[in-house]
Amino acid sequence: MTNTLGMGSKDVLEVCKAVELSCAELYYYFADLFKDDRESYLLWLKTAMEEENHARLFELVAKLRQNNIVGSIRTEQVDAEDTLLYVRSLIEKVRNRPPSQEEALRIAIDLEKMLDSFMLEKVIRFADQSYEKSFLAIANTDSRHLESLKEVYGRLPESGRSHYHDTTSSES
Repeated sequence: MTNTLGMGSKDVLEVCKAVELSCAELYYYFADLFKDDRESYLLWLKTAMEEENHARLFELVAKLRQNNIVGSIRTEQVDAEDTLLYVRSLIEKVRNRPPSQEEALRIAIDLEKMLDSFMLEKVIRFADQSYEKSFLAIANTDSRHLESLKEVYGRLPESGRSHYHDTTSSES
């Protein structure tokens, strides 16, 4: 169902922003957890900053919606709220039981797959295609973090990751 632009639309965008900021919090935690491994630290730091950038885009869209740039919101409020609760519970879980690097990568990969429906182009329908192209150009400059996470995961020793099967891979 597509939401029309009313009072509830801003709330959906704010929740989407909060989801992105919660993901950033998780990835900053992983950066701190693995700070002794420079490559891991930089991966988590980069990924966290990308999530913050996504949050800023949702904030910008919320501000610009009054200028007839946004046609409609395609995400249900309840779905956004459920996702936010899930991400926050995940943060609590990993803080209570810090994961290994491999577990952190699996958590992040699974989370990013789940959050695919919260990508800006799937949440927002722009009123004009030129606005959409501009926003997507910005959003896509840093949207490769799922691929980066999978790449690092793929470089882990086979013995440590044999029990995890990537369901998004074309290889079986």
